[in-house]
Amino acid sequence: MAGIGFELSKILKEKNLSALLRAYGYSMAIAAGPWIISIVSILVAGRVSRPFIKDPAQITQFQVAVTYLIAFSLIFTGQFQLYFTRYVADRMFEKDFKRVLPNTLGLILFIIASFAVFLYPVFIYAFRGLSPVFSLFFIMTLGLMGSIWILNTLLTGIKDYKYIAFSFLAAYLVIILGSYALAHTGLRGLMLAFFTGQALLFFMLLGAVIYHYPSDRLVEFDFLKRSRFYPMLMATGFIYNLAIWVDKFIFWFHPETGDRVLGPLNNSLIYDLPIFLSYLAIAPGMSIMFLRLETDFVDAYDDYFGAVTSGDNLRRIYNRNSELAGAARLMLIEVLRVQAVVTIAIFLASDLIFDFFGFPKIYQPLFYIDLIGTQAQLFFVSVLSLLFYLNRQKETLFLVSLLLALNTALSYLSIYLGPFFHGYGFTVSFIVAGLLGIIALNRHMTRITYETFMFN
Repeated sequence: MAGIGFELSKILKEKNLSALLRAYGYSMAIAAGPWIISIVSILVAGRVSRPFIKDPAQITQFQVAVTYLIAFSLIFTGQFQLYFTRYVADRMFEKDFKRVLPNTLGLILFIIASFAVFLYPVFIYAFRGLSPVFSLFFIMTLGLMGSIWILNTLLTGIKDYKYIAFSFLAAYLVIILGSYALAHTGLRGLMLAFFTGQALLFFMLLGAVIYHYPSDRLVEFDFLKRSRFYPMLMATGFIYNLAIWVDKFIFWFHPETGDRVLGPLNNSLIYDLPIFLSYLAIAPGMSIMFLRLETDFVDAYDDYFGAVTSGDNLRRIYNRNSELAGAARLMLIEVLRVQAVVTIAIFLASDLIFDFFGFPKIYQPLFYIDLIGTQAQLFFVSVLSLLFYLNRQKETLFLVSLLLALNTALSYLSIYLGPFFHGYGFTVSFIVAGLLGIIALNRHMTRITYETFMFN
């Protein structure tokens, strides 16, 4: 756990308010930076191009197309993200560093080939009535973004957070400038600008992998060997990403809530805006989660397993176990506490926020329930992160599967019950999954010493 955790711990050792604020700000930039940069940049790209574009509807079409690119690329690479991170971690443990780069390139080729077989024909057929130039850039960007998620996950796994944030900032600045310069060409120009930025991001992230893991081999497919497979991690990654997006797809394509925007691509005016705003509100909670996970919890984790592997006495091992559980508890409590304060503040300032952006007040009730839902999602992700650290693969697979089932069923039910219940399916799903995750985490924490010695 070297790198960013050490840097944050060093800042916190100063033990004053400015150091604490600096550590929180640093962790927010690292944990939420790429995500905030991406969302805000797409909005800014639409804003700067608006005066120069003939048909304002094309801005909405561009933003919807980008949303689908993100959704499909995440869902269809989800099964490789956790799995490949584990593969690389195993090779690093074996000191077999030269396998990282060629297998990364092998996985990128495998993903693009899979997209070419399963996704590209679907979109070529679906976009047959649209501009061939738009279709070409959409399909090419889809392959790039699928590869970017793999590279991003790999670099996150090796704690190169600052470079990731810098790469996203540079790439999305290019998208903003490109959108400004090419807006007069319409939707095709906006897609070209987005493709250019994603290409830059891809090569910057790939360059970091080449720098960290030089190799005399170009391409390998060692990660496809049967002995290297982690089917539960693959299933968890795919199901988790699908569970995150399933409520959006339901609202996009349900006849009562969806609107046709571009070819086969729909959006939902009543659902998308409130949930988008609520996602921006969880950045403070993400910074707390990241800070506590990479400092207190990691230190307690290392101390506990260090005591186990060094043959320490049982009393000391149990003490370390209590410290590990305490670090996990502190992280979850702080995430809830800080995010609750932020949520209440946004509740109170919602009129000002909607007036400032010119959003219709009719969306406010859904915005309120989505705020609670995104806070529940952040809490669920925090629990999931702790379970991943403890290698509880069965529990994480069960939780994300339950989340998918709940989010699907309850989102449909919320549409059936009427507009007043929109958003409740998303929110209740994460609350239930988060509570069950706490039960699973608590059970494992009380049994961790027994399981460590009895099953290893």
